[in-house]
Amino acid sequence: MKKMSNSALDKVGDIIRQQKMDPKYQDAVNVLNIWRESHGKILDNYYDKCVRLAKRINKNNIVVAQRLKRLPTIINKLNRFENMRLSSMQDVAGVRIIVDDMNQLKVVEKSLLRWKHLKRARTKDYIQNPKDSGYRGKHFIFEKDEMYVEIQLRTQMQHLWATSLETIDAFRGTSLKEKDDASYWHDFFCQVSSIFAIAEETPVIRAYDGLSLSKIRSTLVDNIINNKILQTIGSYIVTDPIVNSENAKKAYYVVITLNLEDKKVDAVGFKETEYHLAFKEYNLRERNNTRTSQTVLVAVSQINKIREIYPNYYMDLMGFISTINFILEKANKK
Repeated sequence: MKKMSNSALDKVGDIIRQQKMDPKYQDAVNVLNIWRESHGKILDNYYDKCVRLAKRINKNNIVVAQRLKRLPTIINKLNRFENMRLSSMQDVAGVRIIVDDMNQLKVVEKSLLRWKHLKRARTKDYIQNPKDSGYRGKHFIFEKDEMYVEIQLRTQMQHLWATSLETIDAFRGTSLKEKDDASYWHDFFCQVSSIFAIAEETPVIRAYDGLSLSKIRSTLVDNIINNKILQTIGSYIVTDPIVNSENAKKAYYVVITLNLEDKKVDAVGFKETEYHLAFKEYNLRERNNTRTSQTVLVAVSQINKIREIYPNYYMDLMGFISTINFILEKANKK
């Protein structure tokens, strides 16, 4: 892609924000797609660095994944934030590091803070300052050659919470991840987040600050019983979704399409040298997505753990429901 000026790129974003479905809009989306694909180099660069870092610390227990932000998510972000500029969107290219616990997270964080091109002012600590939605994790922004990449650092517990919320959002057609919809689902995820935070000895969200673990747990139990939350989650669980996988088990890049209506997961794999082909497939599938389907382009350092890292794309809530049941058992023993 020929290098675009920031002002030209921002004009593309403004056209998309206007949402006028005409040739001018489609041209802008095409440019956005080319710009999105051009993040492949910086994404691979930092992904490789994160994989090497993970291997040095603990090659078996730290998993690294990368993804390009979905086109609908980029467009939605432009529409949600009127001051958002495409040229300054810093999470189009994303690397995720999943560690065992807070001790391991601190070790990884120490290394990331020493890396060049870190935009310290844009680093976000959502563990010491969790979002009101209950989201926890740490985000590090790096800028190189006028492109950004975001590295998300999470513990297994933080990752389980985040991906489970995304799965529920997908089934319900909601956006708990992005805003407070004042529902019992919002309260449920805030309560679970707070219990997880206490278990990891980190701050809880403001709404539950000062409350004891037993109080939060009893509030969670009441919420679950009164709103039949476990029954609803149980209806969403697909223990064995139909997975059509073409070379995905030995691939470097994987394009995953989730069809919620048919409860099918379709995955196709590509070699490390086939990034352009992978993106082409990604773009094609996105264009053909329906209201009940989603597509993502990812890579995972341990490909056998792809379902573990992206359970939301495999409709997998089993780990989350097991954890909730464990919490309820603890509450019953009190």
